[in-house]
Amino acid sequence: FDLDSVDTEAPRPAPKYQDVSSEKPQAQKDQGGYGFAMRLKRRNWYPQANPKEDEKKLSENDWEATGLPSDPKNLPERQKSVIDKVETGSDSNIYSSPYLTQSNHQNGSINGGANLPKNEVTNYKDFKYVYSGWFYKHAKREFNLQGEHKSAKNGDDGYIFYHGKEPSRQLPASGTVTYKGVWHFATDVKKSQNFRDIIQPSKSQGDKYSGF
Repeated sequence: FDLDSVDTEAPRPAPKYQDVSSEKPQAQKDQGGYGFAMRLKRRNWYPQANPKEDEKKLSENDWEATGLPSDPKNLPERQKSVIDKVETGSDSNIYSSPYLTQSNHQNGSINGGANLPKNEVTNYKDFKYVYSGWFYKHAKREFNLQGEHKSAKNGDDGYIFYHGKEPSRQLPASGTVTYKGVWHFATDVKKSQNFRDIIQPSKSQGDKYSGF
């Protein structure tokens, strides 16, 4: 063994590191929305409709971002602007959950004609971080027998939603958070479907349009 028999490795260049922009998780992307809303479904119940529409399901793809609210108690402005344009019969009011603030609608009405559930909660409506609810109009009945695509639709048109002003930052950073309050929901639409145990049976909720 001598020095001449030792193989010496050529010096390696120092590794070059480069910052790679990582893809944000979907939940992080969605955080900028501050809330989400889903529009109520209305089924084309015309018996000879083509295609036939005996069922209209809710989908995860139906969620819409609400944007940052000026006040969490206000209706989400993006979705409210859609319902503002919905045609009605004689009643053009927008009806909303009882504890929400109606936002400057000239014909606004709080809880007017609302279909409160049979087991409506009596306490825990003092929302602190995230607000949820629904709002709707008594939409004008659609009845079109002209042309190839015949249709008949009726029932309330509106949204169910939840939002808050930076809710993830306002929630406590430590300890246990216990939820006490109400759940707001909307149903899909299916021929002859009803939810009499939890919703006041009126105007074909669950059958011709979403129960909520």
